[in-house]
Amino acid sequence: MKKTAMMRKALQEESLLVTAGVHDALSAKLVEAAGFKFAFLSGFGFEASLLGKPDVGLLTMMEIVNHARNIDSAVNIPVLADAEAGYGGPSNIQRTVREFEKSGIAGIFIEDQPHPNFCGSLKKFKKLIPADHMVMKIKCAIEAREDPDFIICARTDADIVSMQEQIDRCHAYLEAGADFVTALPATREEFQMLADQVKAPLWLYLHAQSDVTPDELRAMGIKGIVVYPVEPLFVATHAMMGLLKELKEKGTVKETFDKGNVINYKEFFSLINLRSVIDVESRYPYLEDKRN
Repeated sequence: MKKTAMMRKALQEESLLVTAGVHDALSAKLVEAAGFKFAFLSGFGFEASLLGKPDVGLLTMMEIVNHARNIDSAVNIPVLADAEAGYGGPSNIQRTVREFEKSGIAGIFIEDQPHPNFCGSLKKFKKLIPADHMVMKIKCAIEAREDPDFIICARTDADIVSMQEQIDRCHAYLEAGADFVTALPATREEFQMLADQVKAPLWLYLHAQSDVTPDELRAMGIKGIVVYPVEPLFVATHAMMGLLKELKEKGTVKETFDKGNVINYKEFFSLINLRSVIDVESRYPYLEDKRN
C-alpha cells in the first residue's frame, strides 16, 4: 500500500491522530519505533538541523525535498511535511507539489505567508498574503497533484490578526479544496471556537505549555491531526547540552551515562537496522573480494 493511502486509512480509523515532529531520518525512526502511525517533518526542525539557523525560509525547495526523501526512505510509516509558503509563484507551487509527491511524502501544508516565510511562532515578523491569493495557491497546488490521496493542507498564519480571521480563512481555504486546514489557536477558548465553527479535518499543533490535550480536543469534536512539532528536538538538544557540559567541566561523560539509562551500541544498531545490511552482505559474499 502506498504511504499516501496508508495515511488516509489511518485517518479513517481514528478521528484524531497524534504524532511528533521530526528533523532527520533518525528522529523519524524513533517516532516509528514508539508506535506512532505517521511522522511530521518540521520546518523549524529541518532549518535548525541542516543549517543551524532559525526557521525563516533560508532553505530551497529541493534541499527540503531531498531531506524529506531520505527521511521517508528510512521509515515504513507515512511522513507529512512543511512546504512553507510553496516556494514562489504558480509554477513554483506546482513543482513543489510534484517534487514532494515524487519524494514519497504523504502530504504537505502550504501557508498564507509570502515567500520566504517566518516560523509560525514569530508573530512579530510574520506577514499575510490576501485570502483570495491563498485561495488561488490552493487551487494551483491541487491542480498539480497526481495522487488523489496526497494530502494538501492550507495553513493560516492569521493569528497575527484575530481568531475570527483565522476561522474565516479556514472556511475559504476549505471551499477552495484543501483537504485539511491549520489554524494557530493559543488558548482553550480559541480551540473551542475553532471546534465550534470549523466542521472539517484540522491539522493542529500543541506544545509542552498548551493548556489543552489531544483527549480534550477529541472531546470538543475536533478531528484530523495533532502534532507536537519541536518537542523531540528541544529534548534532544537539552540532553546533548547536558552531556557536553559534563565533558567540558569534568573531562568525562560517565555521570550522564550512569544516571540517564543511555542507549548502547547494540540497541542503537538494532534501531537503525544493522541486521538488514548484514543479511544482504551475507547473501552476496562474492562482492567482498572486489572490496578487498
